[in-house]
Amino acid sequence: MRLTFIATGAALALTLLAAGCATKKYVRNSVEPLETRLGKVEEVSDQNSHRITDVDQKAQTGITEAKTQADSADKNATAAGERAQSAQTLAQSSMTEAERVREDLRNSDNFQTLKTETVLFGFNRSNLDKDAQEKLNEIASLVSGKKRFFIEVQGFTDRTGPTDYNLELSRRRADAVVRYLTLDEKVPLARVFRIGYGEDSPAAANDTREGREQNRRVEIRVQAANEIGGPTQQAQTTPTDNK
Repeated sequence: MRLTFIATGAALALTLLAAGCATKKYVRNSVEPLETRLGKVEEVSDQNSHRITDVDQKAQTGITEAKTQADSADKNATAAGERAQSAQTLAQSSMTEAERVREDLRNSDNFQTLKTETVLFGFNRSNLDKDAQEKLNEIASLVSGKKRFFIEVQGFTDRTGPTDYNLELSRRRADAVVRYLTLDEKVPLARVFRIGYGEDSPAAANDTREGREQNRRVEIRVQAANEIGGPTQQAQTTPTDNK
C-alpha cells in the first residue's frame, strides 16, 4: 500500500509538473506576441508623436513667417501712403504755384524786364561752361525771395547743319539752362518758360566765324512785377561776349 501511495504521489507530481510546463509554455506563447505588438504600438506612437511635433513646429514657423510678411506688408503700405501723401502735397503746391504764374501772366502788363542775359555754347554743344553757370547764378540771386516773376529762356543755333537738327539742338541748349536754374539754383519750374528757335532770329550774320559764335546762344529774360513797398529796379542788360 505504501508503494501504491508513493506511485500515486509521483504520478500526481508528474501531472502537476507537466501541467506547469504546459501553462508556462502557453503563457510564453501568449505574452511574447503581445509584447511584440505592444512594442510596435509604442514605436508607431513615438513616430506619430514625432510627426505631430514636426507638424506643430512647421505650423508655428508658418505662422511666424506669415506674421512677419503681414507686418512687412503693413509697413510697406504705410510707407506707400506717406509717399502718396507727400506726392499729393507736392502736386497741390505745384498747382498753387502754377495758378499764381497764370495770374501773373494775365497781369503781365504790370511786369518789367529786370535783366537780360546771353550764354554762349560751343559748336554742336549744349553743355554749360563755367562762365554760363556764373551768369545763371546771378539770375537766380536776382529772383530769390521774389513772389511775382517769370523767366523766359530762348535757345538758338547758327545756320550750320540741317534745319530740323538745329531746332532740336536749340531746345537742348534751352533745357540745359532750365535744368541748371531749377535743379541747382532751386528756381521754381513753374516760373520758367523755354522755347527753341533753331537757326531763326540770328543775333549776327552767319557768314563769319564770329557771327556764328554769337548765334550759338540762349537768351534769358527776367520779368517781374514791382512789389508793394519795394524799390523799383531798372532793367539790367549784360552785353554778349564774343568768343
